[in-house]
Amino acid sequence: MISADAAIGVCYGRMADNLPSPQKAVQLMQSQGISKVRLFSPDADALSALANSNIDVMVGVPNTELQGIAQSQSSATAWVATNLLPHLPATRITAIAAGSEVLTAATDDDAYLLSAMQNLYTALQNAALDRSIKISTPHAMGVIANSFPPSSATFDARFAPLLSPILDFIANTGSFFMLNAYPYYAYRNSAATTALDFALLQPSAAGFTDPGSGLHYGDLLSAQLDAAFYALAAMGHRSLAIVVTETGWPSMGGAGETRIVNLQNAATYNNNVLRVAMSGQGTPFRPGQITDVYIFELFNENQRPGPTANRNWGLFRPDGSKFYSIGGFGGYAGGGTGGGAGGAAGNSPGVIELNRTFCIAAANGNFNTLQANLDWVCGQQQVDCSPVQPGGRCYQPDTVASHASYVFNAYFQLNGMNPNACSFNGVSVITTMDPSEFSRDHTLFLLSDSCLTFMSLLAGYNRCIYIGR
Repeated sequence: MISADAAIGVCYGRMADNLPSPQKAVQLMQSQGISKVRLFSPDADALSALANSNIDVMVGVPNTELQGIAQSQSSATAWVATNLLPHLPATRITAIAAGSEVLTAATDDDAYLLSAMQNLYTALQNAALDRSIKISTPHAMGVIANSFPPSSATFDARFAPLLSPILDFIANTGSFFMLNAYPYYAYRNSAATTALDFALLQPSAAGFTDPGSGLHYGDLLSAQLDAAFYALAAMGHRSLAIVVTETGWPSMGGAGETRIVNLQNAATYNNNVLRVAMSGQGTPFRPGQITDVYIFELFNENQRPGPTANRNWGLFRPDGSKFYSIGGFGGYAGGGTGGGAGGAAGNSPGVIELNRTFCIAAANGNFNTLQANLDWVCGQQQVDCSPVQPGGRCYQPDTVASHASYVFNAYFQLNGMNPNACSFNGVSVITTMDPSEFSRDHTLFLLSDSCLTFMSLLAGYNRCIYIGR
């Protein structure tokens, strides 16, 4: 299951009413070079669509089904026969994720977890599938106590009686430890003591040196992984591999979250995940350790409960266009630094793409009104306006129209291209026309090349953007 080269997969959730068909979703994955996908349930339509796609599939068992599978071997056998066998071998199912974050959930499902895994394994053995399909269960970082510094990490004593035999099981069956690792949550809960660039995996982050091991950590994800590796070693499982079954960063949140939750941070984090995972460097404690990573998630799920951020983790819109530029999954081709934009943001073969929209300064907009609205947006502290300030990478050309166009569009994209977010007292317009061909009064100016990186990031677009003056 752990390949010679790290693979970046995606989580494909379907808790939404606006998603493309599974067939189009698979076409999108193929067009992006995505070689692994995690399904949260044995969705028959998705499994059928994945047939002959050459995409490795991890199939989830919902937490609510664990009890029945645990209490009866026949139920486990029926689960495999109903949900897996009809799709094999055309659909390349390689793993079963039994539940998700079961130990840290406030339910009684943890009592059934190990028995469910054992019964499913027996069902796989009886079907001669135990070598090709591995079973494990995704854990939250909450199973680890004292995760900082990593060298001091151990598993929380509350979970040890259940976790110890689970680790023995996955080791004995040749499986791996599944971990949902989210630097986003760690930063959100400790922003006062954690640097944002460290949480975003930026190469420029100062990081820290673990006083117990002397190892230096330049990013929070590596620190989280090593905390898990140290905890595994403390429980006698030093050689177990880890698969990151979820990680990501939301692109939109509530009104009070915009400094942390925005398109720029989401793009930066996910591009840096690609860079770090594909480098093959491993972690300070496990140099060279190959770790497969699944980014959460393929699409936004607009029916997920909870705060706004819960519904805005997707890499792609339902039409197949990217929310922001991100490097290739088959091999890192993007750039995580300086805002994280990288790779092409073009259309995906076989996927219908709707027009993107952009908010720009209107032609002949009143200077004072443009400046007043520009100042208002920057005063909200939702948009990083430093690029259009003296010395910033988007300062040139030094015109109020150029600066306003950058700031207006940043605010517009941050608010999900809501038309109400492009209402600036008559001095802004929304355009669906290709900005590289957009003109007004036959007078054009070109944003500087460095600024295009930011425009690409915010608009999911990476060609020259011309704006009428």
